[in-house]
Amino acid sequence: MKSMQQVQREDRHRMAEINQDFYQRLWANSKFYGPEHFNTWEVLSELSRTAPRRLEVGPGLRPRLPIQDTMFVDTSEEACRHLRNAGGHVHVGNFETFPISETPFDLICLFDIIEHIPDDQAIFSKVNRLLEDGGTLVFSVPLFAQAWTPFDTLVGHFRRYEPSDLLGLINQHELEIQRSTAYGMQPNSPLLSRVGTWFLRRHFEMAMSFHNRFLFPLGLKFQKKLKFKPGLTHDNNIDEVLVICHRRPRSEQEVASS
Repeated sequence: MKSMQQVQREDRHRMAEINQDFYQRLWANSKFYGPEHFNTWEVLSELSRTAPRRLEVGPGLRPRLPIQDTMFVDTSEEACRHLRNAGGHVHVGNFETFPISETPFDLICLFDIIEHIPDDQAIFSKVNRLLEDGGTLVFSVPLFAQAWTPFDTLVGHFRRYEPSDLLGLINQHELEIQRSTAYGMQPNSPLLSRVGTWFLRRHFEMAMSFHNRFLFPLGLKFQKKLKFKPGLTHDNNIDEVLVICHRRPRSEQEVASS
């Protein structure tokens, strides 16, 4: 009989394979869109003006930070090729393999990434080490376990976050929430979500072609302006949240031991 630890390791390995397979296939059949196409551009271009050292994790073909001189980390060689050609710096591989630099970053972004990684504590700990004192972390995650759908399973989510758990995770890693907003482009209809998931499972190429040619461009045109509020925005009508945090200053003891 397998131990609980063995089962957990196998589950994590299986989910990692799901993630890798889905996104390699996704980016192989997708068009590159620059950051100016997204409703995040207004806030991120503003933050970038005072953040020359920037890092974005897992952007694929949908980067949100200004590409020129930004460091991007992604497992997709196709995505990294586009980002490099557009003037970005790239690290091909997982965020876990990205080296800790002596020069910290002023701005780090992770959009739709943290929920795909089994050890979110390790991710926040690494961000903590990579981020400059007073630096900014911008990330998005899905909310509410009861909102789980087959689409979450299909794309390799490990979790949806309860707001209280997310707040605890943020505070634990020397971060302070500045503001947040509702975010995401998933359909609100459970029926549409189920139908879309069925097509992706049964007819991936056809579904992705339809998504890339019609649904995604249509979604871009109907993006809503982001409306930020202080603290963590959450209610039962929000499927996903975008959070802007600042890194609290390290103590002298922390600096000496790092």
